[in-house]
Amino acid sequence: MMTTHMAARKEVSITRISFLFLVLLALGLGAFYRFPGLDRRPMHTDEAILGIKLADYAQSGHFQYDPKDYHGPALHQVSLFWGKVAGWGDPSTWTESDLRMVAVMCGMLLLLVPLLFGDVLGRLGTAMAMLMGAVSPMMAFYSRYFIMEMQLTLLVALTLGCFWRYSQSGGRLWLILGGCCLGFQHATKETFILNIAAALAGWLAARVLIGDFQPAKSNGLRLSSSSSRGRPTKTWLWVLIPAILVSVLSYSGGFRDWQAVQDSLMSYANYFQRSDGSGHEKPWHYYLSLIFWRKDTLIWSEAMIGGLGILGMLYALVGDFKSKAHQAFLVFLSVYTLALFTGYSILSYKTPWCILSAQFSLTLLAGAGISWIWTWLSGRMMRFVYKLVLGFGIWHLCYMTSITTGRIAALPYEADSRNPYVYSHTSPNFLRLLEEVKKIRAERAPDSPDIQVINQDSGWPLPWYWRAQKNVGYQTTIPEKITAPIVIVDTEQLPAVKSLLEGRDYRERGPFGLRPGVLVSILVEKVYTPEPTPVAPVHEEKPAPSLEVPEGTISTPPTLMPAAPAPVLPNMGSAIPRKP
Repeated sequence: MMTTHMAARKEVSITRISFLFLVLLALGLGAFYRFPGLDRRPMHTDEAILGIKLADYAQSGHFQYDPKDYHGPALHQVSLFWGKVAGWGDPSTWTESDLRMVAVMCGMLLLLVPLLFGDVLGRLGTAMAMLMGAVSPMMAFYSRYFIMEMQLTLLVALTLGCFWRYSQSGGRLWLILGGCCLGFQHATKETFILNIAAALAGWLAARVLIGDFQPAKSNGLRLSSSSSRGRPTKTWLWVLIPAILVSVLSYSGGFRDWQAVQDSLMSYANYFQRSDGSGHEKPWHYYLSLIFWRKDTLIWSEAMIGGLGILGMLYALVGDFKSKAHQAFLVFLSVYTLALFTGYSILSYKTPWCILSAQFSLTLLAGAGISWIWTWLSGRMMRFVYKLVLGFGIWHLCYMTSITTGRIAALPYEADSRNPYVYSHTSPNFLRLLEEVKKIRAERAPDSPDIQVINQDSGWPLPWYWRAQKNVGYQTTIPEKITAPIVIVDTEQLPAVKSLLEGRDYRERGPFGLRPGVLVSILVEKVYTPEPTPVAPVHEEKPAPSLEVPEGTISTPPTLMPAAPAPVLPNMGSAIPRKP
């Protein structure tokens, strides 16, 4: 068991008024950076795919789980629930803001989770953890992103909070709630198993170095260490049973689709295959660069959170605590965070949002580090300087978050590839493509011309934006012939497509950006209007012809030429994307 040798410290805390002010400030800044302008950025491919799956789920009432290329149903179930509360209406009317509001609400709830750790972090540490989470560029950016990660991060944080509260109260309700959150993690994204492995490593380290978490006595709701018969109480059953029930309930759609439950367990073989990178290979230090230092035109850094988080880890090892349980928790949190960063860094497969749950626990440790330094500082001047340093650090995080969320018009980096949190994102130029096609179709009114989209990835996110259009076909390979008057084609396939036009007059417009390195052009067939027939001049007046039909003559209307059928586009499914 580890012992500490530093002198006992005097507990120093901020006033309740100061604590309340910092909490309200955190919530205010969190809302400021998360709610406004959710439609400024075009949909990412992953967002668009999830939006289409959500629309299918809403219309069919059944979630089709695909263990190879998609994730569990939990995000869609939460989204449908929120959609009913918010009155989204028909899926064809859904907007980017509607879908992203789900992530916003998860991000705002995540700001409240540090309150569950208030006794170990202290007032200052808790309030500062909330404040840093509110203005973290990474947290704010992905709180505006319709993917699974923010919901998963919230569920992971709630699970840790429930288990910590159980360790201090012994109330079995906390175990049940923690188990429910654990099961819903599995139904959200199967990678939650990495968080479980990291948590087990942290728990073992805390037990070896510090000892037990020492549950406190409670008023009857506490699970005692043994039952009345003297047999050990199976505490873990209060976690495992709710977790299994919630996971099965979610995957099966109310105990109706048992194949999905089986597939959810078999999906890990596919994850093992993808762990080698699958096109998402990054160096081992990729996640460290996201936290501490990344230069691309601007310097991107959350070093304040990273540096103070390291201090929080040091405090867990050498600090002096009145409660051994508090030290055990901080040791657990330190090892858990390091294990997550290490595990994700070892894997070749890396996307920036994968590290959000580790970023959250690092923020909690940063709050502990802030509180530790505050306790050991003496004198008004030293603490005044410390406040200035912390204020500058918060300002810097606010500045970076303003850039990443598009709050500074002069620095439009919200969908710019130089932003380290923007990953293979749809180009802002894509919106010009939508406007151009809308203009072309308006020029051809009242007809609605057919559109062929020829792109190896089916032109995502076009299927989301044109989901209500019935005359759009998507092809991942070059077809045998071009039949539509409007063709969207990527520039690599453009020469081959032009060779299929067979003398038809198409005009090229573009190119337009789809994603980094992917450009598309519009081919529009020219419409020829027949010239009017000249009218011969009248030289003399002639009597008007008789309108009477001679007896025995049959009068018939002119025969009209049947209209040419609309071209039938091949029913090509969208390209199967990589998992978000």
